[in-house]
Amino acid sequence: MTPEIDETNAVPLKYVAFCDVLGFSHAVETEFDATILLYKTFQARLTDWPFPKKVDVAVYSDSILLVCDELAPLLYAVQSLWFATLQNDWLIRGGIAYGKYWEDRSNGNLFVVSDALVRAVRLESTIKHPCVALSPEIDIPLSIWFARFEHELFDMPLLHHDGQNVVNPFNKFWFVSARNRVEQMKSIWPEHSSKYDWFLGLANEVEKEELMIPSSAIEEMLEKGIIGLKADDNTPS
Repeated sequence: MTPEIDETNAVPLKYVAFCDVLGFSHAVETEFDATILLYKTFQARLTDWPFPKKVDVAVYSDSILLVCDELAPLLYAVQSLWFATLQNDWLIRGGIAYGKYWEDRSNGNLFVVSDALVRAVRLESTIKHPCVALSPEIDIPLSIWFARFEHELFDMPLLHHDGQNVVNPFNKFWFVSARNRVEQMKSIWPEHSSKYDWFLGLANEVEKEELMIPSSAIEEMLEKGIIGLKADDNTPS
C-alpha cells in the first residue's frame, strides 16, 4: 500500500552534519574491551555536554548526526564534538550540507529521509583529512567571516584552510592540549602521520593568527565597504 503524501506539510530545510570517528572501527575489531570502556566515557561526555539547544544529536557507533535549522548553532555543536572526541584521543571527519530533512521518531525508532544527509555523507567519504567541511552549496553569511576582524581566530567557528571551509576544532581553552594530543598520537601511530600532519598544519595557521577567510568573501566585503584596506601594507582590516 502506497502511503499518502500530505502536500500541505512541506518538508523543512535543515543543516545536517555527518561525522565519522576515525579509527574507531579498527579499534572495535582489534581491542574491543578497551574500546567499549572508552566509548562509554565518550557516551557520558556527550550526554552531559551542553550542546546548543537548537541542535539534535544522534550517535550510531562511530557515526554522529547533528541537525539544526540554523548554521551557527550547528557549527558550535561540531566544535563541541571536536572537544569530546579529542579528549578520547580520537579525530573526526565529516561533511555539512543543507537541504530537505524529514524524520519520524516513534516506538523508539528513528526514520530519516534527507537529501542534505545524502550530500553530507557523500562529502565525508571524499575528505582525506581529519576535518568537518562544508558543502559548496551552503551560502555562508558574511557575518561569520566578518567576525574574524572583531574577535580572535579562536572565536571563529569556521576557518578556510587548504581550499576548504572547515569547522574550527579549537578554542583558546583547549588549543594547546588538542595540539599536544595529536602530536602524541602521531608518535604512537606514525603510519597515519599524513592525517596528523594536516591537523597540526591547521593548528600552526591558527597559532600564527592567519586570516583564514576565502578570497571571495574578502572581495565581497571590500566591495560592500564592510571592511577596508590598511594603508601601510594594503591588507584587509
